[in-house]
Amino acid sequence: MLSIVVPVYNEEESLPPLWNALRPVLDDLGKSSEVIFCDDGSSDKSVDVLRSLAESDHRIKVIELRRNFGQSAAMAAGFDHAKGEIIVPI
Repeated sequence: MLSIVVPVYNEEESLPPLWNALRPVLDDLGKSSEVIFCDDGSSDKSVDVLRSLAESDHRIKVIELRRNFGQSAAMAAGFDHAKGEIIVPI
């Protein structure tokens, strides 16, 4: 299994295009995968967008942090929940 961890902070507009670009790549890999989006206390509608995406694809996992702890903390939370080999997009 492949685990991709994506930290998120106020990214509501970029999340659907990111998923639309990532989904076919995962489909073509031919192995099981998960994408863990870690919302770092966003004040926009990022969490709502992530929940909607998660309803549409079982590979999407959403972690919601109570407040903004920073990118490192968000990534650490994702790593803690990862089930497979971890890939971090740069």
